[in-house]
Amino acid sequence: MSAYSVLARHYDALMAHVDYTGFVEGLEPLLNGAKCVLDLGCGTGTVAALLSERGYDVIGVDSSEDMLAIARNKTDKVLFLRQDMTALDLYGTVQAAVCTLDGLNYLTDEKALREALRRVALFLEPGGRFVFDMHAPGLLASRHGMSLVSRTEDVFCVWEYSWKAPVCRISLNIFEREGAYWRRSSERHAEREYSPGRVVELLKEVGFSRVSADVAGLNHFDLDPGVRVFFVCER
Repeated sequence: MSAYSVLARHYDALMAHVDYTGFVEGLEPLLNGAKCVLDLGCGTGTVAALLSERGYDVIGVDSSEDMLAIARNKTDKVLFLRQDMTALDLYGTVQAAVCTLDGLNYLTDEKALREALRRVALFLEPGGRFVFDMHAPGLLASRHGMSLVSRTEDVFCVWEYSWKAPVCRISLNIFEREGAYWRRSSERHAEREYSPGRVVELLKEVGFSRVSADVAGLNHFDLDPGVRVFFVCER
C-alpha cells in the first residue's frame, strides 16, 4: 500500500507521546509576527490546529487524503489542501511557512526537494520565514537493519529499516485488532539524507536569504535517539 494509507488512522494514537503543544510554543517566536501560516506536509493536522487555536490563519497542505481526512475532523478553521509539495499552488501568499517532523526528507530526489523549496519561496511574502527540520546526517544510516515496534491497545506496528546511501527505506507492518483477530497490512516509506550544507545552498538558489541551520538535541518531539537540524530562512 502507499505510505499512510493504513497508518493514517492510527497515527495520532501512536504519536500520543509527542509534545506538540511545546513544539508549537517553540515555533511561534520564529514566525516573526506572521498571521497567515502554511503548514507544509501537515499530516493529520495537529500542528495546524494548534496554530489556528493561537489565532493564526493556517493553510495545511499534504499529499495524503487519508491523513487530511483526519485533519479536517480536528478543526474547521484551517484550509486543508491535497497537494504534493513539489506542486504547491496557493490562492495567494503567506507570511510564514513550517514543515515539521522531517517531512522534506520524504523527497528522495534532490530535484524534487529544490522544486518544493522553490514553490514555498514563490508563495512566501518578502521577509516571510520558512522554518523546517530534517534528520541530521548519519541518523538514517544508523537505523540500517533495525526493527522498531510501536503499539497501542488496538494496533501495533513493526518498522524495518534498510539503508542504501542516500536513502533509507522503511517497511511497515501494521497489525490492527478486529475482535479476537488481528488484521495485517503493510506500507513502504522512504526518506533521504541531505547534508545541511547542500540544503542551505538549495535554499539560497531559490531565493531565500538569512539562512541558518542549527543542530539541536532531542527537542520537544523527543522522537529520535539522535538529532535534527532546524532551518530558519527568510524570503
